[in-house]
Amino acid sequence: ILNKKGDKMDAKERVKLGYDLFNKHDMETFFKELVDENTTWTFPGKEGIHPLSGVHSGPQAMMAAFSKIPEKWTNLSVVPMDMISEDNKVFVRVKATADGMDTIFGHYFEVGDNGKMKTMMTFDDTLTMYNAIKK
Repeated sequence: ILNKKGDKMDAKERVKLGYDLFNKHDMETFFKELVDENTTWTFPGKEGIHPLSGVHSGPQAMMAAFSKIPEKWTNLSVVPMDMISEDNKVFVRVKATADGMDTIFGHYFEVGDNGKMKTMMTFDDTLTMYNAIKK
């Protein structure tokens, strides 16, 4: 995937594309173009308490966890406020909203040489998220 200048996208541009695809609900392109086959998504917290908590290894596990999002939160949107990038590492301060939720998240990424996400770790406002779960 190329940027608007026709150059290969850097890690920061790839991560930004991920948010764009997520918010458009284009998960097919998100997983095909941006998620490495050996990716690991870590959502801190005790598994079974928060619906997304755990270490999700590989695209299938990540997809299974992501599939819980529309079941639990209505109108979830995550919009980058700031992005800090160093080499292949990107940290994003995120405005996160959904019905009953308006908060800030932090997301950390490592992008591989192939331009795909190898590591994602979320530092989300789990209490606000939990309280906004559909009843």
